Amino acid sequence: MSDSDERPTPADPAAAMAAFWGQWLEQSSRGTQALWEAMQSACDPQQARGAWLDAVSRSLEDFMRGPAFLEAMKRNLKALSDMKSLHGQIVQGTAGPAGVPTVGDISGLFERLKSTEQAIRSAEGHRGPARSHRSPARVGLPLRSIPSLDLLRSR
Repeated sequence: MSDSDERPTPADPAAAMAAFWGQWLEQSSRGTQALWEAMQSACDPQQARGAWLDAVSRSLEDFMRGPAFLEAMKRNLKALSDMKSLHGQIVQGTAGPAGVPTVGDISGLFERLKSTEQAIRSAEGHRGPARSHRSPARVGLPLRSIPSLDLLRSR
């Protein structure tokens, strides 16, 4: 026989690759199945989840009680407070010239309205009972004719 007769014929590389991966997947599947069965018999998935959640809880608590996190929270809260103050100053500075009422203006209006109402009630108390206890809106008077509101509008 000559040397050319002794050479083996080359195998199909695609078939060899498919056979290799098929065998690997089968072995992997058997190993995974064995591991799954061992884990189910060894521990309950509920217990494993509980242990994992406890570990995460401890880790997060330790992190949030650490000085770096507390310092970051302190800085963030201070920055938030400073921004709120700056926002209030900007609103006050722009609302006045634009003629837009602010919360302070509205609360002042309510304070003046309440003091006017108390003054009217105390004056009624000194004169005696009024003839009608109905409000001007129920009587049918327009709100423009109420003197206390005219004083408040002029302010």
